[in-house]
Amino acid sequence: MIKIAIAEPSQMLRNGLACLLHDVPDTEVVFSTDNLSALFSRLPALHADILIINPLLFEYSHRATLRAEFDNHPELRLIALVTSYLESQHLRQFAGIIELNDDLQRVKSTINQVINTLQSDGDEPDTDPLSEREKDVLICLSKGLKNNEIADSLNISVHTVITHRKNIVRKTGIKSVAALTVYAILNNLIEEKDII
Repeated sequence: MIKIAIAEPSQMLRNGLACLLHDVPDTEVVFSTDNLSALFSRLPALHADILIINPLLFEYSHRATLRAEFDNHPELRLIALVTSYLESQHLRQFAGIIELNDDLQRVKSTINQVINTLQSDGDEPDTDPLSEREKDVLICLSKGLKNNEIADSLNISVHTVITHRKNIVRKTGIKSVAALTVYAILNNLIEEKDII
C-alpha cells in the first residue's frame, strides 16, 4: 500500500484530491493538512511514500530549495499541486506535477508514474560503481551538508543533487545518511576527522 500525504491550503482541494485518490489502487491518504508546521511534526511518524504539496505553502524565497526542506526524508517523493503559475526551476524538484485543471485520468497517471519509480527503485543495490560526481555528493552528505549546500558547493542544481542521492541509494542499497557516512569511511572517500 502506497501512503500519500497532502499539504494544500484549500480544504476543498484537499478533500477533492483525497476523493480522487480513493480510486487509485493500492494507495491510501494517510494525512492531509493546510499548514507546514503540522506537516513537519507528523511526517516522521507517517512513513508516507508520496507527498502531494502546493509549493505556495512556502515563502517565495524558499521555493527554489523546497526539496531541501525534506532532507530528512530522502525516500519521500514530492508531487507539486500547482494552482497558479510557478517558475520551472521550482517545479524541477518534484517527481510529478498535478495541475488544478487536470482531469481524473491525468491525476491517476501522475500518481502511477511516481508509484512506478518508487517500485522500480527497489531495495536491491545496483552493482554499478558510484560515479565521481556521486562520490562528491556522498562526501558532502557525510560532512553533514544539506541538498542546497551540496548544490552550492559542487556548482550543480538541487535537482541534480537529489538525482545523485537517488542513484547513491540505488547503487549502495543504503538509505540513511548515517549508514552512507559509514560506507564513505569504509571506502576511503572520507576520514572520520572530516565528519562534523
